[in-house]
Amino acid sequence: MEKNSLSPSATPYDSYKNFSNFQFYRQQHQQQPNYNQQQQQQQHSQAQQPSLISNAPNLCRICGKSYARPSTLKTHLRTHSGDKPYVCHTCSKSFSQAANLTAHVRTHSGEKPFRCSVCDRRFSQSSSVTTHMRTHSGERPYRCRTCKKTFSDSSTLTKHLRIHSGEKPYRCKICLLRFSQSGNLNRHMRVHCCSS
Repeated sequence: MEKNSLSPSATPYDSYKNFSNFQFYRQQHQQQPNYNQQQQQQQHSQAQQPSLISNAPNLCRICGKSYARPSTLKTHLRTHSGDKPYVCHTCSKSFSQAANLTAHVRTHSGEKPFRCSVCDRRFSQSSSVTTHMRTHSGERPYRCRTCKKTFSDSSTLTKHLRIHSGEKPYRCKICLLRFSQSGNLNRHMRVHCCSS
């Protein structure tokens, strides 16, 4: 299994799985341009609390990802357990994180409090502005290790990686046909609803 921490020869852009490490790396480089990897690894390990499970800090025993804070690991564990304690009072959809519920509630209200400073386009989530700004800057920080193609956001890289792996995580519950993207499954479902 691939480790999700940066190796001495890896860059933060090498893998979408390194996003939390990338954020740490980027933050350190913005503060100290001559920051070397040895110093980064030393401070990174000092900043994390040791896990009771192993020597790795706040390690997920299911997938091997590690986190800087125990609270972040706790939130991550919900992706494995399926626990979604935050429920929308409008439509009863549930979420594993409070921030995701807050963003979802804005789909009902239409609220878009975040604005692009370049083109004034508005967004319901601040992370959407960050990703959108890359359309103006041309930044594509996520790179496929297999074919070297680059992407402006991690979710597009994740979808792309399925081309190489052949992974099809979305399955039709009626005919069991599998798809690499949720949109393709949703489109396929129309076959069943309209053919009855």
